[in-house]
Amino acid sequence: MLSQEQNEYLTRVGPGTPCGELMRRYWHPVYPESKLRDNPVAKVRILCEDLVLFRDRSGRLGLIQENCPHRLTSFACGIPEVEGIRCCYHGWLFDTEGRCLEMPLEPPNSSFKDKVRAKTYPVQAMGGLIWAYLGPQPVPLLPRWDLFVRPRGFRQMVAHNLPCNWLQVMENRGDLGHAVYLHGRLFQYALERQGRLTDDPEARYNMTMTAQRKMLERGAYVKYRPVYNKYGFTKGRLDSDRDESAASWNIGMNPVLFPYLLAFGPEAGIRRTYQFGVPIDDTHTWHVQYFCYVVPPEIEVPKQESVSYALVPLTDDKGEYRLDYVLGQDMVAWYEQGAITDRTREQLGVSDACVIAYRQLLKSQIDLVAAGREPINIFREGNVDSLELTIPGYAHDGRRIGSDSVRGVFAGGNVIKYRDNYHRVSKGGWLYIDDDADRFCPDREIVVELFRKSEALWAARQAQAENKATSGK
Repeated sequence: MLSQEQNEYLTRVGPGTPCGELMRRYWHPVYPESKLRDNPVAKVRILCEDLVLFRDRSGRLGLIQENCPHRLTSFACGIPEVEGIRCCYHGWLFDTEGRCLEMPLEPPNSSFKDKVRAKTYPVQAMGGLIWAYLGPQPVPLLPRWDLFVRPRGFRQMVAHNLPCNWLQVMENRGDLGHAVYLHGRLFQYALERQGRLTDDPEARYNMTMTAQRKMLERGAYVKYRPVYNKYGFTKGRLDSDRDESAASWNIGMNPVLFPYLLAFGPEAGIRRTYQFGVPIDDTHTWHVQYFCYVVPPEIEVPKQESVSYALVPLTDDKGEYRLDYVLGQDMVAWYEQGAITDRTREQLGVSDACVIAYRQLLKSQIDLVAAGREPINIFREGNVDSLELTIPGYAHDGRRIGSDSVRGVFAGGNVIKYRDNYHRVSKGGWLYIDDDADRFCPDREIVVELFRKSEALWAARQAQAENKATSGK
């Protein structure tokens, strides 16, 4: 457990707080670029600060304090001009650097505008998102994590607004063990209540519980540990009766990329994804699941003018929690802890090793900033493209890595197999994609078709290989 003081130290992100000062050393996604195309002016909130994002008529992005320095009218009602944003009230015009360019109601020879500045922050577009930096100069490079910049990939975003602190979300990134009961037994119960539960052996929830039963029958349990790398750590996982030379124990899976990006892998099939919970303020988090479907080179990737974005309600039309898909189960576990978890009351076990590891990593980085030093994942020079592919065990040569050997090595094999099947109809009569957040993808039918085409291609390759092997005998 933590003391109340320690809990505050790790969770609060406002200006001047220890964790807030750490977070201001990083770039943060603040808005989907597709929505800014619909309306070039938008109010945003990040790290307890209310701001206005805009794109002027020359195409430049700006992020400015919410209220005009004149009479404090919100720039959310502002007018984008060729050079900046104009306050709707009295016409004061500010550029993306916060300089006041015009005060049209003041005398023509007045120098007053030269004395007025608005607070602004650097912004950049990457991967269909607008990113902002709220920290001190000099501004670091925006890290170009792999899925945001891959030259081939069909991208989708599914988002939720969560009524809880960001750390509750992030602690789940270090928690592999929750998948057994949260995505197994709870999933079964949710479908049972809907009258939809079947004995489908290919369904994730049934595969998960079958694997758990067999492990318990062996008298085994799962061991977890962090496997550290220069960007954070992966999660090592091993059944207690297996050899510790296993890659799942020494390479690990699902990298935590500090401060709050979760990648998945080594991946199988075409599905690649990130999850990140952006700290809006101390009690609200913008959670985004970012999908990049990477198909074989023989399959054409549909063109995208922008990355599609869907904001999904937490509850259904009856006001009940949506618990019949994986991310919905995750989220209810996060925000039902309360707005900020009271960690003075918790009791952790050995299965929480990676949760503890993330807290220790977070504290160490807060302490570094407080001491005037620089935390990890701040990049000042060099190549910042596809950084996580340099993590040991994660680089690959473009072949289908969702092979039986990968499934056997990594303990998440059942999940990997299940996620190959998203285009197929389950025993319950719906597509397997409906069991996961992918079901809310705005271009869902395109995604399903990419799964179908990829599976057909792999099947043809397998048949060709088998025919070649048979003819060679």
